[in-house]
Amino acid sequence: MERITTEQAFIDALAEQAGGYFSIPSKESMEYTELLFDICRQFGIRYYSASSKERGFVEEVTRVTWAKQREAEAGIKLDIRPAFSA
Repeated sequence: MERITTEQAFIDALAEQAGGYFSIPSKESMEYTELLFDICRQFGIRYYSASSKERGFVEEVTRVTWAKQREAEAGIKLDIRPAFSA
């Protein structure tokens, strides 16, 4: 049987108060989030108070921009569906 330390019990209590555990975001996740907020600034959109239409717009521009950046870094042509194409 595993013995729970005082530190583990303290962390469990904090996690329960916060509504569960979390993990530290990856470097790639942080870079994507920075790109999203850079695009928001570029278009003058405040993400957390944006309408669903504005959010959808910046999320799609971010998705395509991110994919194009990965394509350029890898030097491999990817099948990137342009934002808002029919």
